[in-house]
Amino acid sequence: MLTLLALAASALSACAPTPGPTPTPTAAFASEEEAFAAAEEVYRAYNDAGNARRNGQSNPDPQDFLIGTALEGDIDALNQLETAGLQLVGHVEVASFNPVSTKLEHGDVQVEAIVCLDATETQVIDEDGTDVTPSSRVLIVAQAISFIGVGSELLISMEDSAEEEPCDRG
Repeated sequence: MLTLLALAASALSACAPTPGPTPTPTAAFASEEEAFAAAEEVYRAYNDAGNARRNGQSNPDPQDFLIGTALEGDIDALNQLETAGLQLVGHVEVASFNPVSTKLEHGDVQVEAIVCLDATETQVIDEDGTDVTPSSRVLIVAQAISFIGVGSELLISMEDSAEEEPCDRG
């Protein structure tokens, strides 16, 4: 529940603590640089889909980019926000995408990155339409992101707070 409150304040969603199903990864990349570029492209598309959802559009669906704990976490966060009578609106910008590591062996693809997200242009709205955004919220948030290759795609398998990682707090 603490994670949800932090996420609502930052207009983000994170993963649930329970592990999800483990897919059989088969995507292949020729180099780490290619894998990192693909992961950044996937994350930016996911973020764009999240922005669309926060602003009332149903397509594209951000859950199409998720698997495992990342998908479970998104579903849980949406349910908890609905139960609390809260809604996130606005635009989250990817401030930076910082590659951390890759595993590219025998079709087994895993990519790790730290993403800094700028939630300055977001608000938390209650069921009466009142802005209840905490004034003390963190505006630039670091997220640890894990991607896994599934077929010919990369999907986000984990997204969690990376408070220990520095982001430009402008």
